[in-house]
Amino acid sequence: MVTEQMDDEENRDLRYRIRLVIHHPDIDPDRITKTLRLPPDSFAIKGSVRKTPKGNILPGLHRTSSWSHVFRIERHRHFFSEVVKMIDRLEPHKALLNEIADNGGFINLIADLPGDVNIGSEFPWRDMARLADLHIDLGVEVYPEYN
Repeated sequence: MVTEQMDDEENRDLRYRIRLVIHHPDIDPDRITKTLRLPPDSFAIKGSVRKTPKGNILPGLHRTSSWSHVFRIERHRHFFSEVVKMIDRLEPHKALLNEIADNGGFINLIADLPGDVNIGSEFPWRDMARLADLHIDLGVEVYPEYN
């Protein structure tokens, strides 16, 4: 019991995001949403008006379609275990993911980490193979002033 309390105290400042990001020449983002059963945090349809996150219109149109979903995690040190949970969730949708990659798109899982806390994790080789089989690239970004 004392160890659990110490772990909670030690992990209290831990927070990060795992982002699933998909880009494709012209896929309908709604197809991704329906297949993965995840609501997008952002999406764009090829040919639609470009806007800032606050809704201000930007010059030009989207040249490709895109879709992303963000998982926010707190008080958990091993961020690659969250990536493994994503692999588990995405494997049933391998056909769509491979289709996206095979038709000019790309898929990324990105760990967004804070730069102000000590955090680390290992990614087992078997899970790397599973991620590769889904045609998903893995990224890690560190934000010194993570918010």
